[in-house]
Amino acid sequence: MANKKFVFFVSLSSNAINVLKQAIEMIDQNNEVSIFFDLDGARILDRRYLRKLDRTHGEDLAQLLTSASQLGIKLYGCQMNILIADGLELVDGAELAGVVTFLETAYQADAVLSY
Repeated sequence: MANKKFVFFVSLSSNAINVLKQAIEMIDQNNEVSIFFDLDGARILDRRYLRKLDRTHGEDLAQLLTSASQLGIKLYGCQMNILIADGLELVDGAELAGVVTFLETAYQADAVLSY
C-alpha cells in the first residue's frame, strides 16, 4: 500500500487522546501524519496544562505527545490562538504554525480529519 499523508485538525482538547492514538497507528503503517491544534485543542500543547493532568481517560497525555513527536508526527499549535497570546509554553516537538502552513499541508494530504 502506498504511503499516504494525513492531517488532523483538533479543536477540542477532549479529542486529543483518540487523535494521538490514531495518528501513532497511522505512522506505524508508514504514513505521514501532521496534527494541528487550535481553539481549546491547543491547550494540550502547553506544558503547564499537562502538569495539571496526570492522566486523562486512563492515558498519559504527555507520554502520547512525546511518543508522537519521536515517531515523526508533526505537532502544530495555531499561532493565532488566544492561548498563544497568554504565553503558551509549547511541549517539546511542537511548533507554532499559521493558516498558510495548515493549508499547504492540507492541500498535499490524502485526507484531512477534523475533531
